[in-house]
Amino acid sequence: MIVTCPNCSKKYQIAEEKLAGKSRRLRCKKCREVFIIHPPKEEPVSKVSAIDERAARFARVLASDMLIYNKDAVEEAREAGDLSETMAGEIERSWQLWKSRFPEAAGSEEGVNVFRSSLKDILAGGDTQFDGWSPE
Repeated sequence: MIVTCPNCSKKYQIAEEKLAGKSRRLRCKKCREVFIIHPPKEEPVSKVSAIDERAARFARVLASDMLIYNKDAVEEAREAGDLSETMAGEIERSWQLWKSRFPEAAGSEEGVNVFRSSLKDILAGGDTQFDGWSPE
């Protein structure tokens, strides 16, 4: 990691391992200023477990399949702004399949958000048409 002296702006390359997760004092060799360096904050542990990642991947596959197999209908519905109504049957079938594979994810708001995000990002091409979508 790179640290900068707050007094003279001299830069130092410090190995994170040397900090061992603790703050340390450092004396600048150029201006002799003593300052404290802090270890980098640890990346928050992802809430996404392996099963959640598989659920998200499968939701993206299902959305991609809906797009591929219904390309013309999807394009027309995107333009008309009624994608969720046009694809309602396909979305429901995909949801039921996804839910059967990942029932624990389907029972949570986070899981519904995973499925909704795949619809929004892939099927709607990033449009907001699925922002209010929820399973029936």
